[in-house]
Order: sequence, then C-alpha cells, then structure tokens
Amino acid sequence: MKNMELVYAVYRYGSFSRAAEELYLSQSSLSTAIQSVEAELGTPLFDRRQHPVRLTAAGQEFLRYYQAAKPLKEDMLAHIRDIAALQGGSFALGGTHYLLSYILPHAIVEFSRRYPLVDIRIVESESEQFRNLLFNCDIDLCLMCDANDPKLQSIGHAFFDRLYLAVPRNKIAELSLAENALTADDIQQSEGHLDGCHSFRATDLEKIPFLQLTPGNNLCNRSERIFKDLGVYPKKIIRLNQFVTAYNLAGSGLGCTLASSKLITMINHPGLVYYDLPSPLMVRDFRFITRKDAYISRSIQTFCGIFQECENPN
Repeated sequence: MKNMELVYAVYRYGSFSRAAEELYLSQSSLSTAIQSVEAELGTPLFDRRQHPVRLTAAGQEFLRYYQAAKPLKEDMLAHIRDIAALQGGSFALGGTHYLLSYILPHAIVEFSRRYPLVDIRIVESESEQFRNLLFNCDIDLCLMCDANDPKLQSIGHAFFDRLYLAVPRNKIAELSLAENALTADDIQQSEGHLDGCHSFRATDLEKIPFLQLTPGNNLCNRSERIFKDLGVYPKKIIRLNQFVTAYNLAGSGLGCTLASSKLITMINHPGLVYYDLPSPLMVRDFRFITRKDAYISRSIQTFCGIFQECENPN
C-alpha cells in the first residue's frame, strides 16, 4: 500500500522531484520505489517524457483502483485505532488560512494536550478544494458552511459566523456614506443581535473599491450572491487570495470588504467601522464535514466535542 501511495503522490504533484520534496524522500528513493511497482506490474505507469509527467493507460487504471481502495484502508485503520482508545493513530484536518489561524487553534492545542499519542495532520487549502480532499482521503474532517453535496455529510454544527461590511472610517465623510456604523466593540457586545439600524446603503457600494477574494474561496461565491440579492455590484474590484489579507488591507484604507464577527473581535482595526447588509447570506453556519460513507472515528468525535468546549467555555 505504501508504494501505491507513492504512485499517487507523483500523479498528484506532476513530477518526481516535487513529490519527493513533499514526502521528504530523496528523488532516487522515490524513483526506485515506483520502478519496483512498474516491474511487478510489467508496464510503466508514467510517461516520463511529458512535463508534468502523465499517467499511461495502465497508470490510469492503477489510479482508479487505488482511489477505490484508499477509503476502505482509511476506515479499516480508524476502526482498529478506536480499539486502542485514543492511544495512537492520526486523522487529517482541513482548513482555510482563516479557520486554521483564528478558529481552530484552541481546539487543536487542547486535543493534542489531552491525547498526545494521536497525531493531527493539518492540511491548509482553499474551501473549494475540501470536497476533492475528502473524496481522495487526503483529509478526514473539515469545517464548511456550504456543503451541498450528496457524497458529503455533516456530523454536527460548529459555529455561526456573522459577516459585516468593513469600511475605512475616513471614507464616511469623504464619500458621504451613512454614519450609522458599528464599531468593533458594538459587534462584540451585540453577540450577533442587531436592531436593523446599521444597514449600509446598497448603492454606496459603487462609491468605494471592494476587496474581493479570488474564485475558489467560499466568501467569493457568497459575496457575488449578496450583490445579486442587493441588485448592485461594486464598480472597482481588487482581487486577493486570503480573507485575512483583505481585512487587513481594508484596515489600511484600501477599500471595503466583508469581515466576520470573529475576525473583527480578534483583530480590531481602529480605522474601520462596520455595517450590516440586508441579506440572509450575511450569516454563515459552519459545520463539521466528512465523506458520506466515512467511518467516524473516536478521534474525530472527540475533537469535535473539544471544539465545542472551546467555542462555548461556559
């Protein structure tokens, strides 16, 4: 099975050198392992003349069987590890930069403190990649707020995340924007309960650059749907890869962006004020997501429970 995983790694990264680097192997060791598989099968699995290397017809068939067998192997290992009652084993947790930096750290640290023999492997990626990562068994668990896929399942609510439009304070008078803004302290004290008096005029979105995430991020798709709900679209879009980067640049005065209540209370930019936008999409329901047919190990169940303890300490 180990050599099968090495074949998959070369396919995934498109080169022997990149796969060896990611796997912390020498390229010669990786090549030797792949050659031993090919010798056993009696046919090459990769066309090495291509850059990136490509699977041969035999390699494609090999990969199809590998991808079918991998979930069975992972579920078998999870079953066996459960017998050991969290005295070993591992699971892979997927998250975006935002989730891994600001939402999940306390739970990861606390789980590791209580169960030091269980290894948590962290995989950082864009939210739109989580489905493939789950299907390929590259991760076992992730947090998602839009998991409308029949091959995925939710194993419980994690947290609600309210979004606000973050606007540089100095733009209010300069652009004649509404002055009914919220501060970070207001948001922290409101605990998500608004009185409807702090909405941003939708037409004012055309007056100020909007810091938008690149396609592949959940917030990019969501903001597009919010604009459609409001019947407006910002005239100037500045594309960025990371949610936190957009928020920090908004705090420097570059433009406005969507920011979450959790991020606002963790990073309070004095130069920003906040508005609500009249759309139900301004509230995100994050849930723990796995494959539909996956075995839910005791490690995963325990981690989800510890996350809830950290999220709701009282």
